[in-house]
Amino acid sequence: MVELRTLAYFVTTCRAGSLARAAAELDIAVSTLSTTLKALGQDLDLTLFRRSNNTLYPTAAARALMRAAEPLLIAEMFARRHVMAATDARLKHLVVEINLSFTIGGISKALRLAIDRMASERTDVFVDPQWKDEKDLPHLKTLVTDWSELNHCHVTIGLGEGSARRAKQDTVLLSDPWVFAFRLPAGTRRPPGAGELVAGRIVVPMLAPALVEQADRYFTLQKITGVRFLNDHPGDLPRTMDDYPDAALFVPRSLISPRLGLANVALVAPDQALTMDVVARAARPNTVTNLFIRQMKRALAGDQATHAERPVVSLRQIHYFNLVHRVRRVSAAARGANISQPALSEQLHKLEASLGGALFARNDDGVVPTSRGERFARFAALIEAGFRRLSVSDAGTPLAQGRRIVVGILPSVNQHGFLVNRITDAIIEIQARYPALKLVFQEAPNGTLQDWVIRGLVGVAIVETTLPHMPRLPLGSSEGLAAIAHPSHRLLPPGPVRLADLVQLKLALPSSRFGLRQLLENAASERDLRIQPVMEIDALPMAVSLLARLPVCTVLPASAVAREIERGDLVAHPITDPAIARRLYVIYSGERTLSEPERGLVNILRRKLSEHRGAG
Repeated sequence: MVELRTLAYFVTTCRAGSLARAAAELDIAVSTLSTTLKALGQDLDLTLFRRSNNTLYPTAAARALMRAAEPLLIAEMFARRHVMAATDARLKHLVVEINLSFTIGGISKALRLAIDRMASERTDVFVDPQWKDEKDLPHLKTLVTDWSELNHCHVTIGLGEGSARRAKQDTVLLSDPWVFAFRLPAGTRRPPGAGELVAGRIVVPMLAPALVEQADRYFTLQKITGVRFLNDHPGDLPRTMDDYPDAALFVPRSLISPRLGLANVALVAPDQALTMDVVARAARPNTVTNLFIRQMKRALAGDQATHAERPVVSLRQIHYFNLVHRVRRVSAAARGANISQPALSEQLHKLEASLGGALFARNDDGVVPTSRGERFARFAALIEAGFRRLSVSDAGTPLAQGRRIVVGILPSVNQHGFLVNRITDAIIEIQARYPALKLVFQEAPNGTLQDWVIRGLVGVAIVETTLPHMPRLPLGSSEGLAAIAHPSHRLLPPGPVRLADLVQLKLALPSSRFGLRQLLENAASERDLRIQPVMEIDALPMAVSLLARLPVCTVLPASAVAREIERGDLVAHPITDPAIARRLYVIYSGERTLSEPERGLVNILRRKLSEHRGAG
């Protein structure tokens, strides 16, 4: 069983600047912490940390785990204080909805500080943070069975819309300056200036649309060109810095926190300042919402470190308590837990000592919860349900995304084609890296692949055109299209063919569902030409087979039939005036982030395509 203490070690490590610092905060040996984290990853079948710049950084799976674990730790911390306060005040439920990307950065840190301070000052207010930006990450509130009898409050935290358009009820929590972020060797005396950085390469991670628009407007006004907007999640800044070592990231300052993987990061303000406003708004302002907003603003203004997570109650004790609370007999609960009654009673007594008093009144015919026990019961059920959600290997949860990936690929002429061989090479390497990973591949044309990604039938898909409204990652592959024919028909003289001459021939082409056909149609339209194939064949092997029997041409990248061209069975005529190139992309749903194996597959495929291009 994964314990709350283990999850606390993990969360503290994610926020620390190093394993050594996390171990010092927890007052344990580095070796103990390292062994605990390794065991946690093995128990959940997840890779939690990667190496970056000789340090570790949390993976996407670790961010998902942290999002799932923190509500459990918050509930345990609040439950202890609420139960020990022995207050008769009616419990209040403060929902804090955060419309920002979850990263292990300044906003996340400040939120936890504000929640801790609220729990100290108001033991009758349970703060329930809900990150709304990433729908695939589990949240504790979905496990709550009944909050109907509580007093509810609601605060929303998100991006401001500028001073002119800001609502009157908005409170500015932070005016966060944008900065250029890049790695420098320790001890560097003088970092480059903003002007030097702008003259080089600038990249922007996948921020909220409003922030991307703000950055884009800024670059336009400042006449800064050559900026690249990435599809990399802002939680992956260490990996992004590794992928673009010659570039400076342009991000809001709060994203760069002293956490794992962000060592020796220099921050340089642009010559013309730019700020991002983070605002809070209470649906119905009252003393509770006003206090939380003040605490959040105070936490963002200061530089106080978060306290190391130190849960006192164990999940095992919570499980035993819930059994006793449900059946009202210690002996029956012990049989249900498959342990001896004295062992369960001992754990129950330890729990009562931690919470400052008896949780049950003992009678001859069983036990009855005390008022303290009833106050604890709500949170005990909440925490255990959250732990079950965390542990279940459900394919719909982000923690299980890394165990199975479904990939859509374009149809291939045969097993000797260029793309199918590069994908095969990538499969072999990713399978060696993740031996337990289940890979599923499905073949379809561009339009079908896009539909499958949107519907969630495949996780990622390799396509050959830029599809609208789809997050995409370029694979760095570009290859010109060619007219492919059989030499016996002598349809064209040797060498390139102009598009205007090609359209006069009898063509056997795939339908418009294929990106290749779309590329051809777009190029013809720009030249006021019209593509009128005599046949539309979506089965590419059949189209190639017909070339020997009929005086027709088809259009493909020459690499798709490289072996047949080398043998002299087919001839390729590169298309010119205009040259038409096929570029490969990976598309995925904007409703989620890529899992570690998916991102690994993309990176391996990029490398394989690059190696082939270099060899050519």
